[in-house]
Amino acid sequence: MCQEPTSRIRVSLIEAYLLMIVLGIFGAHHFYLKRPRWGLLYLFTFGLLGAGWLIDIFRLPVLVARFNNEASHPDPSLAKKKRLDDIYVLWFPGGLIGLHHFYLNNTRLGIFYLCTFGIFGIGWLIDAFLMPYHVKIANSDSQDSTEKRFTTTCILAISPTGLLGAHHYYLNQFGFGLLYTFTFGIFGVGYIVDWFRFPVLLKRSNKGRTMLHSTHKHLDDAYLLWFPLGFLGFHHFYLDRRGWGLLYMYTFGFLGIGWLVDLCRMRTLVENCNRDIDERMHLTGNNIVGGHVPLNYGQTGPSPPGYSNPHPGIYQTQQNGYGSVPGMNDQPPPYEAASVPTKVKWSSARIFSQVHL
Repeated sequence: MCQEPTSRIRVSLIEAYLLMIVLGIFGAHHFYLKRPRWGLLYLFTFGLLGAGWLIDIFRLPVLVARFNNEASHPDPSLAKKKRLDDIYVLWFPGGLIGLHHFYLNNTRLGIFYLCTFGIFGIGWLIDAFLMPYHVKIANSDSQDSTEKRFTTTCILAISPTGLLGAHHYYLNQFGFGLLYTFTFGIFGVGYIVDWFRFPVLLKRSNKGRTMLHSTHKHLDDAYLLWFPLGFLGFHHFYLDRRGWGLLYMYTFGFLGIGWLVDLCRMRTLVENCNRDIDERMHLTGNNIVGGHVPLNYGQTGPSPPGYSNPHPGIYQTQQNGYGSVPGMNDQPPPYEAASVPTKVKWSSARIFSQVHL
């Protein structure tokens, strides 16, 4: 026979309050409510420096009701759920050393807060408004470990670490990250702009994980490089126009005239660059599968008569022929010379006979 699970014993609110008033600073009421981790935390931090003990005066009825509800209706999944009231207790004042992020299993961000004192207090203040979103993500059943989070991006972009490009490193944009590191967020201009465009950067990063055309250039990035580093041609380097970039670098953006003109034609430059990227990807990718590859392009075998092979080894070809086009793998037919009319020899006697006729 299967033994039915026994329900836990219900606790009394009065007893919980007695323990909290007398020994609550050492976590006695948490041990009473079968919350040993919270009890140990209160024991070694004196009730989170007294702040957690004061907050528990008001939320203790909620803790007792939650315990009794779980005792009446046991559900193992509820024990793993993160609670908004718990995270706010950890946030003040323990959030300055990342306690709420450790509670949410954001270990790396917790260590970052621990080493930077809540990213100099700014990240700690931002979390006061993002806390419900933190809990929602932590309790989500469909978490993707590779997907970048809105809350982390927001904290890194708005806090002083954004001056060093921390949010760009987090979003795997290492080029912009290094640029921000050595220019202090492009002299503070890019840092302020990213306060408003970091949701776009986040969406772009998560979308680029599954899309093929993740190497496309973006208009906002180009404009960010145009001011104030456009005088040195940074936006041209970004758009793979290295020649123009060097020219701007040595002429200070054509003495500022070319720099101003680029303000108006930036969209066209970005579109042309993306068009070139699409063409290169089409040549190196799409033509391999089911495409018609020219016989004189990328062959690995011998070339047929009359054709050259300027780029050997680019495309894989069949072993028994010249190219991957059906019907073109056989040797060309032999050359058949056109028939030449035989030369007629006219003798003098025959000419004479023809004349007399």
